[in-house]
Amino acid sequence: MPSNRLAAGAVGVLLIAFFLSWQSMLSPATPRIPPAVGTNNTALFLVTSDHGLSNVHVATAHALLERHPHVQLHFGSFAPMASKLKRISSYVQHPDAKEIVFHQIEGLSVMGTCSAFGKNTSNSVHPPGWAGIGQLCKDMQLYVSPWTGEDHLRIYERIKHIIDAVDPAVIVLDTLFRPAIDATRDLNRLHAIISPNTLIETFPADQPWGKMFWKYPAMGSGFPYPVPWSKIPENILLNLRFISTMMRMPEIKEKQAFLKSNGLKDPINFLQLHRPDVPWLSQTMPGASIPFDLVPQNVTCTGPMTLSLSTVADQDAELAGWLEGAPTVLVNLGSGFGYSETQAVAMAQALAKVLEDTIFQVLWKFQTEDDYDDKYMEPLAPFVNDGRVRVERWLAADPPALLESGHIITSVHHGGSGCYHEALSAGIPQVILPQWLDLYGFARLSEYIGVGVWGCPETSPTWTSQCLYEAILRVARSNESQGFQDKAKEFGRLAQADPGRYIAAREIARLAESGA
Repeated sequence: MPSNRLAAGAVGVLLIAFFLSWQSMLSPATPRIPPAVGTNNTALFLVTSDHGLSNVHVATAHALLERHPHVQLHFGSFAPMASKLKRISSYVQHPDAKEIVFHQIEGLSVMGTCSAFGKNTSNSVHPPGWAGIGQLCKDMQLYVSPWTGEDHLRIYERIKHIIDAVDPAVIVLDTLFRPAIDATRDLNRLHAIISPNTLIETFPADQPWGKMFWKYPAMGSGFPYPVPWSKIPENILLNLRFISTMMRMPEIKEKQAFLKSNGLKDPINFLQLHRPDVPWLSQTMPGASIPFDLVPQNVTCTGPMTLSLSTVADQDAELAGWLEGAPTVLVNLGSGFGYSETQAVAMAQALAKVLEDTIFQVLWKFQTEDDYDDKYMEPLAPFVNDGRVRVERWLAADPPALLESGHIITSVHHGGSGCYHEALSAGIPQVILPQWLDLYGFARLSEYIGVGVWGCPETSPTWTSQCLYEAILRVARSNESQGFQDKAKEFGRLAQADPGRYIAAREIARLAESGA
């Protein structure tokens, strides 16, 4: 199973607020020794290679090459990252930009490891609220730290070697790469965290007066903001169940004991992932996220950290020509999502009805979860023949480039943070079909800020052809459509005024300049 099988959903399924900024309630702060001073203008990114988790880091790296070429970039990651870095470097025009130095880490990425333990799209899906909490808690130990103790130690030692060899002024981390976090903190190196998530997934416990229990929707609940009175008891129970799960986890405790016996100081301490002395960069965009009463002082809200390297025409001239034929509905449920036969049939029927009733065309990124024949395509056959629908296993053009082409009228996606922020940055209305955890939050958020709808909320995580059809037409062609388009374009203009990747790059460059 491919290592990115769950990556699209990981951007939340595996964060669960990491966890808990609940360290603010459960783990006291400790005094910090000033970090070691590394080589001036040198930044080392230690990130996993999974798409949904690393896209914000890759976008930031490209922005550094473009606007801060004096900073020498190094990346420590798994093998698939090498081709990504080579590609972004080839699109940098600045004559002084330095080549990114890649340090390969052997083994499987976060999501590759989860896949190796049998986690995939179909067995990660759960309904919102209390009905789905059992599935999430069952898998929590794997999500927090998927590697075995031995693999964690091996990756940790490799990363320590990379840090010693590079001697960076600043290390850039992601929230799920635990061995990198442990090595960086054991060596007391200056570091920053770049997260694809928003504040609501990360800092609910920092809000005063226990608002995480009664005001802010619990992760995976799908509740509106603020939480309705009738849902507060369930919201409280969901949070307590999360906390209870995190306080147990015998497998994590066994790994921690093993790693401590091998010299790690404070391994897999998810309760102190966020520290007040560590800069934290979040994709949160003011006005396009749940409003927070208290944002930690060391947190920078950058807005969407997306990256479009070139136009659709540059990447796929034939597809670019096809897009010019009519307003297009883009259906892309993420890099790792596989359709069951039931889902494929319902989607095909819904899209066929949309095509019957409109002048639109459809670009559908499709891959299966199971083995089944292509009978699901029968409703779409006439539209395939006349060129109004394209079904692609992989999109030759980057999703951000497609969204920025001017031809996409609606983006239908699963609610991952990456898909949400790419559509937001491009000013495209959204239909969200959530499958798990934070995806339900983004579905609600799209409705809260007026840029889209939660498709089929009554049946999530499943859907029917009728509710899909209604959701798509509500956004793309109804009395409400202009309102969705106007609101989406407004946020797109704000996002493009100072793109999040450049804001993140400025902060990393500033930290890199603090070295010796």
